[in-house]
Amino acid sequence: MNATTPIARPTLCYLCGKSLSEPTNVDHVPPKQLYVQEIRKKHPLNLLTIEVHTDCNKSFQHDEDYFVNTLAPFAQGSYAGSALLRDVFTKHAEGKKRGLVQKVLNEFDHRPSGIIIPPGQVVKRFEGARVHRVAWKIVRGLYFHETGQVLPEDTPSSTEVFAPDRPPSAGFSLVLADLDGEGDYPGVFDYKHRVISEANNLNYWGMLFWDRVILAVAFHDPACGCDHCVKVRAART
Repeated sequence: MNATTPIARPTLCYLCGKSLSEPTNVDHVPPKQLYVQEIRKKHPLNLLTIEVHTDCNKSFQHDEDYFVNTLAPFAQGSYAGSALLRDVFTKHAEGKKRGLVQKVLNEFDHRPSGIIIPPGQVVKRFEGARVHRVAWKIVRGLYFHETGQVLPEDTPSSTEVFAPDRPPSAGFSLVLADLDGEGDYPGVFDYKHRVISEANNLNYWGMLFWDRVILAVAFHDPACGCDHCVKVRAART
């Protein structure tokens, strides 16, 4: 991805797939709030933006807020991640988004389902559907930027989260280990992807957030005719 390369104004909203019509605004891919103000002041960014319908963009706002806040605890320890966590607690002290921060704090569980875990360890839960929705949105935006093609939101897809204490799966390493990062914003966001033609053109994307959290997103091409994709599309009609 090269965010500084001029591109023609899109004719479609990549979020809904319909022709662009007013009102519109610009969507940052990935979301701007990944880059807290402290980072933006020290490292000016020319973020990739894509014009979309304003209402389509707004429909993701709460999920993006949740995405950043629920993953923020895993980001601590890196330059940008620690800045993010400081920003979360500063806003909480100022009375901003206290409900959301409390929700995230409640996701920590010292005795999940009554199971006693080793001292000093804790289980962190999160709402998987909301995390997936935002991760999938980022991939859809990058895919649209690179190909000009819209990935429908209901395209069968999956997201896997690898926290700092959980190494990526063998499949992740096998598919992406030999590729260079394609992102323009190392330290906050980087990504790489590959299409595996031998597996029904499986698209596999790995995204690194704050040098700490990896999300892997997999999907087949929208017109894939494999049994799984056909069944999923049939169930949605």
